[in-house]
Formats: sequence, structure tokens, C-alpha cells
Amino acid sequence: MKPQPIIVLVTFALAVLSSCTPEPADLVILSGKIVTVDNDFSIHEAVAINDEVFVFVGKNKGAQRFIGDQTKVMELKGELVLPGLIDAHAHLHSLGDKLANLNISDCRSFSDVVKKVGDHAQKSKASEWIIGGRWDHTRWEENAFPVHQAISEVSPNNPVYLSRVDGNSAFVNARAMELAGIDRNSPDPVGGKIIRDDLGDPTGVLINRAMNLVKDLFPPVDEKMIQDRFLKAVQYCNRYGLTGIHEAGVGPSEIAMYKKLIDHGELPIRLYAMLGEQEVPVLDLELESYFKKQRIENYGNHRLAVKSIKLFFDGALGSRGAAFYEPYADDPGNIGLLRITPEYITKVSQAALAANMGVNTHCIGIRGNRLCLEAYQNALVDYPDADHRFRIEHAQIVRPEDIDLFTELSVIPAMQPTHCTSDMRFIEERTGDNRATYSYAWRSFIDAGHVIPCGSDFPVESVNPLYGIYAAVTRQDQDGWPEGGWHPEQRMTIKEAIKGFTIWAAYGAWQEDVLGSIEKGKLADLTILNKDILTINPPEILTTKVVTTIVAGQIVYHQQ
Repeated sequence: MKPQPIIVLVTFALAVLSSCTPEPADLVILSGKIVTVDNDFSIHEAVAINDEVFVFVGKNKGAQRFIGDQTKVMELKGELVLPGLIDAHAHLHSLGDKLANLNISDCRSFSDVVKKVGDHAQKSKASEWIIGGRWDHTRWEENAFPVHQAISEVSPNNPVYLSRVDGNSAFVNARAMELAGIDRNSPDPVGGKIIRDDLGDPTGVLINRAMNLVKDLFPPVDEKMIQDRFLKAVQYCNRYGLTGIHEAGVGPSEIAMYKKLIDHGELPIRLYAMLGEQEVPVLDLELESYFKKQRIENYGNHRLAVKSIKLFFDGALGSRGAAFYEPYADDPGNIGLLRITPEYITKVSQAALAANMGVNTHCIGIRGNRLCLEAYQNALVDYPDADHRFRIEHAQIVRPEDIDLFTELSVIPAMQPTHCTSDMRFIEERTGDNRATYSYAWRSFIDAGHVIPCGSDFPVESVNPLYGIYAAVTRQDQDGWPEGGWHPEQRMTIKEAIKGFTIWAAYGAWQEDVLGSIEKGKLADLTILNKDILTINPPEILTTKVVTTIVAGQIVYHQQ
């Protein structure tokens, strides 16, 4: 007998069998249409997830090898599976406030607003603040800025503060102005404007930094209320398929709260937090060390990163605060305003580069975009960095030569598609036809070699990223207007729109190596839809629903 060869063969067979049997996965998803958004935009039918990362992407047969006794298995029926959708510019805390405060976004006339505020005042205690907003006068019958007298009559004892939908202006009543000391003799603050009537009296509309005259008087909100509102906003986002948010402007207290939630396993979303302008120290010499102290590369397995500074340069188009070189077509003499100086942007950018952080600056109008680009350019002369990932947030109205400078400097245009479909109703009225041509110029930027991290700027716009994808591919409102799309030559393809909310958003946060596509080794975030948005007619995107949202391999939302 010669047993040794048999033993060797059995040992070899066991070794081969062992090598072909992978470790059981935590979650296996079968029979879906897996849109990987990899370099080839390849499509598969199954994935396996273990320890928060993808361990397999391919066919059902291959994924089944990862099923063990403890593996959770999701058997789909061909539903579309996308990389977890990321909103590249949003405001979670403002969304939490919106969900808690008075919401007047459904008002279609100023009289509707007066009634809603009056009803609320009847239920409120005397002297209690009424805070809310989301008004948009361009959707009212009057199509004009409000004047406070009617509101003041129905709320004589309650200070009222109602932010406009874009967050760049607010409307207040007489009691709020009285508390803030705003009258006809009050000067406009730097970076802000008090709107006045023909007699010079304040109308109640405050633009940009003038808003702070009243906001600074708000009663304090306790830490528990802030956290509760924040978590309610996060859960609301999960419901719409969002697995990541670029939070546009927070401070150390919010960042500390995020870390605490992560430590307790209570944050079901990933945050790329931009350090807000209001948190930047006044003394320039402090900036570099301050930025280094606040910088976070990766906390909680990429649940939190703090790697950029958010600056706020000009105003918004709807309130005529966006900065131009020539006056507004419907407001002669007004060229918009700048909240900070270009020199300040340069100083912040230099310190950020020294601290290995990015800068993301709000710019809407042509003058705002151009001066910001030049400020970035001045900083990069002294601190050259080929991978700085500087961004301009919104980049709404530019010229071809400005796009050239974006390209030369490798500045990222981070844009929000639904801003286009909200503003297209009045943009020509504001700017004239010539300046409107390169408004929300997605195709021009993409053709110039740019990626566009897409977001919503919620709660300015809807949280739903599918609305953004629809807007990107149609440039129409949800009623299908205008026929063929507004400046349809600037539309994105459906694949580009999906990239905007996945891999391009990840790139805008230095996260493309770990997020934004469904590939082996990447973090396991997924959004599962009930319709195939790659093939359906664009209007059907609006009725597409999120079936399941998965963050780090864990189901954080499932449609009941």
C-alpha cells in the first residue's frame, strides 16, 4: 500500500476547496440591476458586503458563494441599484429647522402668508418668536418683495422672522425690527442691505448680512433640540436615498456632535463637513493653525471628514444679491453685493492650502465667480497644489472666459441642477438674454473636462436627488415646461447626472477611492430604486421611489 499520495491528494483538494469558499458575507443582494458607475459604467446583477465594504460584484452564481448561515440575503426582482447617492451641497441643520418651524413654501400670494402667520400668532404666547420661511415672491401673484405692515398687524406682539427660499434674505415684522433697532436711520451693514420704501422706511426685507441684525436676537436652542432636529433631517434624507451629505457650513460644536453620534452608532449617513465662514477667526495669523486643528481626514470609517472651508461671497439671484459687473436688467443701478472681499478669500485660501484643506466658496453672479477665481489664483501662486480640489459652490452664471479660468486653475464647479429649473422662470428678466446663455452651464463645463459634484442646496430645494437628476437631463420644471428644455444645449446625459450624485460628488470631497461607485473594496453604500432611470422616459424619474437605502452595509431605510 502507498497511502502517502492519497493523503497528499486529499490535502490538496481540501486546500483548493478552502480557497474557493470565501468568508460568509454580512449581506448579499441578488437579481438586481447593479449600476456600478465604475470607469466602464458596467452593469452586474449581484453584490456581497462584509465588514462595511463590497467583497464581490458580479453574477448571482458568484455572489451565492458568500452566503452563510448568518448572511442576510436580499432577493430583488430587477430593481435598479445605484451607488449610495450623495448630495454635494446641503444644509442638514436648516432642514431640521424647516421640519420644525413654520413652513410657508406652499403660499402663492402674500395674503396667504399673512393668514398663515396670523393663525400661528393666535396660537403663540405673547412675545414668542415666530421663525420659519421658505417664501418665494417670484411664485406669488404679486411677484414683488413683501412689505411688513400687513404681517405686523396680525402679529403685533410676536417678533416674526421668515427666511426666503434661497436663505439669502429674510422678511421680518415691525416687532422684530423694533427689537433689533432697525429704522430709517439704520445704515446698511457691510455685506448686507436693508430694503426701504420710497420714504426711506424699512420694508421688513433684509438681504444677506442684514439678516443677522435680527437672527442674532433669536432665543437660544438647547443641545438636545439641535440634535433631535438634526437626526430628524438625516432620517428624512435616508428616506430619499441619500447616503452622504456635503454639509455646507458648520462649526466646532456641530462637528463635536457628529463625532458623539458616530461614537454611539447613531449617525446613519456620511458627512463631508465644510467649516463655516462664521467660524473662521478674525486674525489672519490664526487661520493655518486653526484649520489644522479642525481638519479631520477620516472619523468612524469615513462617517465624517472635515477638509474644506465654506465661504460666502455674493448673494442670490432671486433677491438680486448675486454680483455682476453690469446692473440687473430689472433693477438698474444694482450690481449685487459682496459679503467679503476677494483679498479675504485669498488669505483664507492660502491658510487652507498650508493646512491641506480645500476652500468651497458660494458664488452666483459673473462678478462673484470671476473675482473668486482670481482670488484662488493669487493663493495658488504662493501655495501651488496640483490636487487642491478648490470648489465654487453654485457657479450659476459665468462667461466662456470664466470657464477657461476654472479649467486653468482646476477649480471644481459644484452645482445644483434644481436651481436651474427654479430660476429659469425669471433669470432672463433679471440678467437679460446675453448673460442667461451661460447660466447653469453644465454641458460647457463637462465638455471643458470638468466633473460636477451635484447637490440640491436643501432646504432651498427639495431633498429628493431624483428631482436633481430629472432637472439635469431635461432642464424642465416638473410640469414639463418649457417644451424641449430651457437652453437644452446645456443638459447632462442620464449617466452624467447619476455620476454627479455619486462618483463626481465623491471626487469633490477627495473620496473617490472609497465612495461613489460599486467596486470591490469600496465602502458599501447603496440606493435601490423601483424604476430603471437609465431607460425610462425622463418624466417617470419624478415618480420613481426609493426602495432601500444602505449605508456601510446596513439598511437605514426600507419602503414599507
